[in-house]
Amino acid sequence: MVEKNSKVRKCLIAIMVVVSILAINVHHPLAEERTFTNYYGIVMTMDEYSTLLNLGFTEREINYMLEEEFEENKDLDATLVASNTKYYKTVVPMFGMSYSVEVTPLEYYNHGDAQILGTLYTYWRQEVSTISQNGSKYRYKLSTIWLNWPSTTSYDVTAIGFENSVYISSNNPYFNFAYTDNDGHHTSTVYYDKKKTPSGGSAVYKMPSNVLSLSSNIYFDVMKNTNDTLTELTFCGDYAHALNPVTTTQAANHAINTGGIEHDFSVLSYYDDTPCCYAGITGISW
Repeated sequence: MVEKNSKVRKCLIAIMVVVSILAINVHHPLAEERTFTNYYGIVMTMDEYSTLLNLGFTEREINYMLEEEFEENKDLDATLVASNTKYYKTVVPMFGMSYSVEVTPLEYYNHGDAQILGTLYTYWRQEVSTISQNGSKYRYKLSTIWLNWPSTTSYDVTAIGFENSVYISSNNPYFNFAYTDNDGHHTSTVYYDKKKTPSGGSAVYKMPSNVLSLSSNIYFDVMKNTNDTLTELTFCGDYAHALNPVTTTQAANHAINTGGIEHDFSVLSYYDDTPCCYAGITGISW
């Protein structure tokens, strides 16, 4: 009898605990009510934060996102369907042409700051290409993150090139870059010179100097340019850093296609040549 009463008491205690937890949850909603506040004081729910991640925004980009960009993206019907991350090293030798190569994440994060014999400088950057399903559209996005700072800062170009089965559905690509200066102040800006063509979109911007960190992103939504059913999508995310001072006119003198950025021959040697960071998805029916 004693053992039976003990079991009854344990049962009652367990029921009371469950009821208490439910009562607490009724008065204090959990995950859906939690919020995140970014550097500029923008408060977003976890659902809104997840939507931005599904659109390919990195955590850093969300933290330094401006209100206009947040409002335009927070309620979209987004699903991240493809993502590709590449790590690059660009070597600028004392003599001869610069060259860029893809490296492993381990080499990228453990590169150190030692000067390589026979070079002027070496810089490292990471690129992330993503494809998101945005309602009835698809979004192409490229993010570029610098690990260390190059010696020359002039007009850089970032671009996304694609096949002619799709077209950019917006008026122009969206571009943003955020940087941290030597005093620790963060700045985000959307100032840029944009280009939209049948085979891609790009942005030219003046790279800031004397900063501690920099990241940039370019993106746009695409629609079908054919009556055929598309079963795959792919694009080239590309970034070109100016190794010498250039003008905005020289920087804007480029084409965009599935191979990335193609500069005019007159300024070809002024820019580094980094391999594309491709993103692709197969098995769709669009």
